[in-house]
Amino acid sequence: MSSASPGLAVLAGLVLFLLPGFTLLALLRPRDREETPFDEALFLAVAVSVMASAWMALLLAELGRFSLLRAAALLAVACAAALVLGRRRLGAPLPRPRSWREVVPAAVVLAVALALQARPTEYLLGGRDPGTYVAAMAVIARTGGIAYTDPAVLSIPREDVELFFREPDAADYNWGRFMGFPLERPETGRVVPEFFHLFPAFGAYLFQAIGVKGALATPPIFGVLGTLAVFFALRRILGPPPALLAALLLAINVVQVWFARYPVSEGLSQMLIFTALLAAHRWERARSIVLGGLTGAALGLSLLAHIDGVLVAAPLAAYLLVRHARGELAAKQAAAVLVPFAALALHAALHAALFARKYVVSIATRPYWHQPLAVWLLAAAASVALGFALYRGGPALVRRAETHASALRTGVALGLVLLALYACFLRPALSAWAGADGNDPARAVSSLRGILDALGFTRLAAHDAQSVVRLGWFVTPLGLALGLLGLVAIVRDWRREYLFPVLTALAFSAFYFYKLRVYNDYFFALRRFVPVILPFVLGFAAYLLTRMAAAGGWRRIAAGGMVLFLGASYLLRTAPLVSYVDWKGSVRFVADVARRFGPDDMVIFEQKESIHLLSLPLWAVHGVNVLELARFRPDPERLQHLIGSWRGRYRNIYFVHTWREPVCGVFLQDVAGGPYRFATHEWERAYDRAPRRPEPRGLEFTISRVVPPQDLQVPALPEVDIGASDDFQVSGFFQKERDADGRTYRWTGPCAEVYLPAAKDGGRVTITASAGQRPEDLPPSEVRVSLSGAPLGSFTVGPEWSAHTLALPAAGAPGPPRLRIDVIDPVTLRPRTWRPARSLPGSDDTRDIGVKVDRIQVETKGNSSSEARFIRPGAAKRTRRMSGGGFTSPPRKKRGEGLGGASLAPPSSR
Repeated sequence: MSSASPGLAVLAGLVLFLLPGFTLLALLRPRDREETPFDEALFLAVAVSVMASAWMALLLAELGRFSLLRAAALLAVACAAALVLGRRRLGAPLPRPRSWREVVPAAVVLAVALALQARPTEYLLGGRDPGTYVAAMAVIARTGGIAYTDPAVLSIPREDVELFFREPDAADYNWGRFMGFPLERPETGRVVPEFFHLFPAFGAYLFQAIGVKGALATPPIFGVLGTLAVFFALRRILGPPPALLAALLLAINVVQVWFARYPVSEGLSQMLIFTALLAAHRWERARSIVLGGLTGAALGLSLLAHIDGVLVAAPLAAYLLVRHARGELAAKQAAAVLVPFAALALHAALHAALFARKYVVSIATRPYWHQPLAVWLLAAAASVALGFALYRGGPALVRRAETHASALRTGVALGLVLLALYACFLRPALSAWAGADGNDPARAVSSLRGILDALGFTRLAAHDAQSVVRLGWFVTPLGLALGLLGLVAIVRDWRREYLFPVLTALAFSAFYFYKLRVYNDYFFALRRFVPVILPFVLGFAAYLLTRMAAAGGWRRIAAGGMVLFLGASYLLRTAPLVSYVDWKGSVRFVADVARRFGPDDMVIFEQKESIHLLSLPLWAVHGVNVLELARFRPDPERLQHLIGSWRGRYRNIYFVHTWREPVCGVFLQDVAGGPYRFATHEWERAYDRAPRRPEPRGLEFTISRVVPPQDLQVPALPEVDIGASDDFQVSGFFQKERDADGRTYRWTGPCAEVYLPAAKDGGRVTITASAGQRPEDLPPSEVRVSLSGAPLGSFTVGPEWSAHTLALPAAGAPGPPRLRIDVIDPVTLRPRTWRPARSLPGSDDTRDIGVKVDRIQVETKGNSSSEARFIRPGAAKRTRRMSGGGFTSPPRKKRGEGLGGASLAPPSSR
């Protein structure tokens, strides 16, 4: 990680956030500068600078040379060169405001956006797109590149790879390093975060300057800039009153506020697309080469921000063809837009092939693209034919359209209304009648199923069929209706400069209202509407409302009432988020866990209870060597081999695990301070309604250090009291428990080990065990015992406590004496456990348990049976039946209670 002093970081920030934009404004033609108001110029200075800085960050990260100071230096040199080359046309980049009143609307929008959107989440934990994006920012900032060769992966011996990666024959980048971070292959150790990387590359600047809190502040930057971009673009396109109303409604809408804080790339896409619309409007009127280039660059960068940026290509092509048909587009003017757009499209294609291949392939191979080849050929032929017709016969088509302009507008308006009615009412009903996923089964109409299946409605899930209706949950049905009527009004009042914005809005709407193409929980699914659809719905609604207000009379009163209703509705929905922080406390908690590990330590996470979500930020943000086990129960022999191979390479090896899943095959010593608990809140994920409140989230786990048996320094005692004095000697057991008469014990998992330094040549070992409340109707299980790999024998246990004596090898144990207990199916020889929650009425114990072990005793040649104090099968002993169904020896320890026994210690596993 290339760190910088605070002074240099501030200086670099000024370059990255201001210098490229001021340079572009200074190079504008005098007439273009004069036509740029002060507030718009200031916005363009920041927006253009952010665009240039983001692209520079991405380019350096692709080359593996990312650095805050390096990027600032390169941009400063590039700006200086541009100023020198264009010195003859230089002018003041910021005009003086004609009146300070003209900046008030933009200032109000900025103030509202900052008040509601500039409160980052602490979504640091892995598991969904936000965690992946923040981790990608950290990786780029720390390592200097998008692709990272992970030494932790390379340190895994080839024969032990299956402990961490399941698919031995998987294709490149189909190996899971972490959620959202595929691995090329274990042999290369090359890890690349998913998605496109313009957004995390820019966030890496803030990570290097401020740390993880800077990375988390990246979404609010784009949220605020996106809101301002909508304001300035709509001010040019629709006029100041509609723009101000639309921007304010957008700034307070819960969807915009949520995703302005949430670490995903849609806010960046929104800023880029509406900056492009602003520049395109000015380019169309002023024919400025620089503004045309800005249009193409902003649209081209949207291709690098998110894969759906490709949707801008169709409206851009149609818009340019129509302008060409009108005779308004010279080759030089077209080149001003197309050259930067094509160059960045090529960059996006190369980026997809080299750094986002798995992501692009996963999108391209989704089932909804699986159409017959003839369909794709027909669509391609139709597109080519339409483009050729517009190019060659465009002037004639334009003249005919202008001749019948009124009828054409009426037809388009009617078509839009019919489509909206279909999307809001008929399409959801057809999905429900077909019995598609997510609908009430009672609404299915069996008599229509055949024809609806043939038409594809049985595959039209409720969240897709109702996508327009569900957007209405967040903009209100009134907002949706006003948006539609506003679009109809724009069509009726058509002006040429409306073409590109309206085509862009319709392209994104058609694509995402047809199918959301994302997990259908809310708010998450609404991210698809953020870049284009949501701003235009509110923009069209604002256009209609301001027209009504301008008409005066009752229309003005009605418009005012509807504005107040929308504003109050949006504020009411947004109010709970004003002071709310998702996953609050995560930054401090992860940092506190990370400080317990050094650069020469290895940390292994189990897959249980979602604690593995902590592994990604530890690895990405704090540089901890982390690996995730591929299975809940790793092979003990492989674990032992792995840890043996790491001796001398890593100073310490740690396991992060829960009390519900013991680790068999290694001996662990709990790290002081455990068990570790983290409690926070995440906003609920709703599927059939709008989310309303936060839900509690939490992690609880233990950190344990691996201690080789030979280093345990345990005396060779003849007895190990399992569940009492067994600390550091057991592996694969659950936590300590005590039954009602005071007997302490532990449950095994499918296997368990005990370090027995007292095991000598020719001795005997006695294991006191019980099956507990294991139901008799479950398949039988057998307990097999071995010492350091040498079989000792097997036995079965029942509900009563019983002692089982086995002879030790005469030649002694080959290595440290590790007594292993395996609970297996005697027929299949596979591990055999049972889960009380599935077998015992009223039990909530979800552990997969084997047998209960009370004590293990060793009798050697110099140790008589009376001295060993172990219970032989059939020996006289005082017992009493307990409510748990087992027999116990006379009370010897403090009395406890509970169905499964009372825990003696905080939850931990050995």
